[in-house]
Amino acid sequence: MVPCPFQQPVESIAQFGGINARRRQFTQRQGLSFGAYRIPEASNCFSWPFESFLQIVFVTKGRVSVGLPDEGSTSAIQGEWFVISLGAWAGTTSFECESQIGVIECSKEVWQGLVNEEDTLLHARKACYSCSQREEAILTKGIQDARMRKLSEGLLNNIGASPSDRLLVESMTLEFLARVCDSKFISGSSKSEPCYRSRDEEALAAAASYLEGNLDENHSLAGLSRKFALNEFKLKRGFRERFGITVFGYLRQCRMDRARQLLLSRRYTVLEVANAVGYANPSHFARAFRGCFGLNPKAFLAGSARQS
Repeated sequence: MVPCPFQQPVESIAQFGGINARRRQFTQRQGLSFGAYRIPEASNCFSWPFESFLQIVFVTKGRVSVGLPDEGSTSAIQGEWFVISLGAWAGTTSFECESQIGVIECSKEVWQGLVNEEDTLLHARKACYSCSQREEAILTKGIQDARMRKLSEGLLNNIGASPSDRLLVESMTLEFLARVCDSKFISGSSKSEPCYRSRDEEALAAAASYLEGNLDENHSLAGLSRKFALNEFKLKRGFRERFGITVFGYLRQCRMDRARQLLLSRRYTVLEVANAVGYANPSHFARAFRGCFGLNPKAFLAGSARQS
């Protein structure tokens, strides 16, 4: 017989800013739990009391205020939810009156399983929560739709007396989690442009330097992406943002600048210069050179000879 994923709920008292709050805690294996909290009166400001990787909090009564480092405070009232992940940062909270909240706690592994590659490429807020380069505490707030309100009421009112009740808690917890992840508040982009944090900037600079030092080689987006551990979307977008040109536009520009320097040295033939900058076909090299400088290589050599 398969055991119920949720254990018998634990009833206890939690200290919220010196206030005794009633807590009913359902714990699920694999890094997921749900707790129902009833706070009987207003509280003073105190440290955020949850230590899991991430919490989804919904309010069915009262008002809760949450403060993040360097970002001030925000409040959630009845009918709203928020997702918060502090990591190593400190947060504060207070209750302004008698309140009821539900708290779904997630491990990092559970949350990462909900984030796909598209979320990362679009810089969706839910991808930011589990980003290895995150440098801030994050809080995202949303409004409960009709289904969420029904789920939140069901979760807070279910006392888990029987195995079927506890299975119902599991299903409602997972559905609420899924609806939060799919909501426009957390699946949308948090910025107008995808972010390029320090590691991405370093990878872009390294890719550019590699192209400059290997002009005679054949390059591909897939190969550069693998070499510098930067997905193709960020590689292409990063070159446009950083250099104002495409990856291969940048490579072509570097090749032509180098070809011009070699021709001006007057130590190499046109064919040798073409090979040195990655062109096996002289006519292709001549076309690219003329497109950049307005003259084919031989005419450029002749003109530079007359000037000298």
